[in-house]
Amino acid sequence: MFGIVNYGAFVAATVALCLTPGIDTVYILTRGIAGGRSEGVASALGINTGLLVHTVLVSAGLSLVLAASPVAFTAIKVAGAAYLVVMGVRTIAFGGGPAKLASAAEAAGESAGEASARGGSSLATYGQGVLTNVLNPKIILFFLALLPQFVATPNGYGPVPFLLLGLTYTALSTLWTVAIVFLAAPLSRILTRSERAQCLTSVVSGAVYVLLGAAIFLT
Repeated sequence: MFGIVNYGAFVAATVALCLTPGIDTVYILTRGIAGGRSEGVASALGINTGLLVHTVLVSAGLSLVLAASPVAFTAIKVAGAAYLVVMGVRTIAFGGGPAKLASAAEAAGESAGEASARGGSSLATYGQGVLTNVLNPKIILFFLALLPQFVATPNGYGPVPFLLLGLTYTALSTLWTVAIVFLAAPLSRILTRSERAQCLTSVVSGAVYVLLGAAIFLT
């Protein structure tokens, strides 16, 4: 089918991989618990948009070029690690700001101006998710290792099978990551009831981002 072989096996492998906690899952859960359901969903959509970017890069052969270039690969790795570390430090420094905002919005409704601010906040969170995923070199290597295994040789369909496989992976990943955000929502509501819990959550969240950055740097 369009140059794809063992599509059923690919779907099964994708489901298994989605259920296995990784950097993206930890990141989305952390954002959802600290900032509420809307921030978690925005993060999930951002992360999975990043997967679409990687899909296009693999389809165009650019991921192979990046992986084969030590300078380019190292630059992406350092940028991704630094981005998460800076995010972690800022989260700790603000001491619960995002959690307080989410708590207030969910508990008391919003004016037009507040709704606009929340929309801007969600858009920023979405953008952070995109960058977090795109700047993760592990995803580059992962897609390069996974997708070609399910593309027929010789491949007479060009980038089509890579695009279809990437879209399948992204769709299943989106369903799973949004689901875990909703599953974690009750915990977020409990934590945002106490100012002390909000501050503690911010410190823990910030520490998680720093650790994720370190994990990327050590790739």
